[in-house]
Amino acid sequence: MYFGYASCPDVCPIDLGKISQTLHVMERKDDLQVVFISVDPARDVGKLSAFAKGFNGGFVGLSAHEEDLAVISKTLGVYHQVVATQKLAKEHANSDSHDDHEMDSHDDHEMDSHDDNYLVDHTTSYLLLNPELALNAILSSPHEPSAMAKALDEIITTLR
Repeated sequence: MYFGYASCPDVCPIDLGKISQTLHVMERKDDLQVVFISVDPARDVGKLSAFAKGFNGGFVGLSAHEEDLAVISKTLGVYHQVVATQKLAKEHANSDSHDDHEMDSHDDHEMDSHDDNYLVDHTTSYLLLNPELALNAILSSPHEPSAMAKALDEIITTLR
């Protein structure tokens, strides 16, 4: 499982490419399902499956509304937040046009539909869950396909 977003300019596409390369050299690749979960519901709801399959036809792309994503993130210990400088710029723009309006804290990571030029900081580790959805391992950077393939094959063999 990997958390990211379709508009990510660098890390997500690189990491999705690396996990796809990893699958190509794994012995137990048929025992692994890659799931890409969006941390950007404002832009990704309903669009992530096609995006994920663009890297590998076997990938599953999932998105959830912010409330559900918050529960999933908290449960798995995954971090995600709109980049602070962009939040401040949005707050400043809102205060210029709405003198009495202040952003509520729950609106910090929700962008207006016309304001879609922002980045989201997020956890970049792969989470390995077993079939019962219990977290078994975390693969942190650097994500090198041959090393990940070996580690994943060993973990899957051990868990079977």
